[in-house]
Amino acid sequence: MFKKVFNLFLMVSIISILSAPAFSQKTLTVGIVQKSIVKGVTQEQVIMSLGSPNIVTQDSNGKETWVYDKMSSSISDSNKNESAIRKGTFVRDSWHNLGMVLTLGLLVKGEPEMTEVSQIQTSQSTLTIVIKFDEHNLVESYSYHSSKF
Repeated sequence: MFKKVFNLFLMVSIISILSAPAFSQKTLTVGIVQKSIVKGVTQEQVIMSLGSPNIVTQDSNGKETWVYDKMSSSISDSNKNESAIRKGTFVRDSWHNLGMVLTLGLLVKGEPEMTEVSQIQTSQSTLTIVIKFDEHNLVESYSYHSSKF
């Protein structure tokens, strides 16, 4: 019984290790495009470097154009503590002018307290790559556009 379970575990482990690269999704960057895509590269080499394209078109001469259109979004939340004085108008970041806040806390009526402030930042990045192939399915030309906002 133990031997069967062990063999099953071993077989599943080997299959998952061998198939991991085929199913892994790597991040597409401008650096990968600049490093991998040059005139004369085959379609197979492009697929190995960038993965499958989002759009494939073919013109009347049989030449293919591949388009990679990737977008990513990120959200970051940064919490920070601020020192505030009740019944006063003074607020300072706890890591800036800490001595001044403590001094103001002693001079102004009210009790200093720490409040938590949250800042949420969002950003989006896009990368569009257009690769044109010649009649022999080799890279003829390519262009890319990257933006972050």
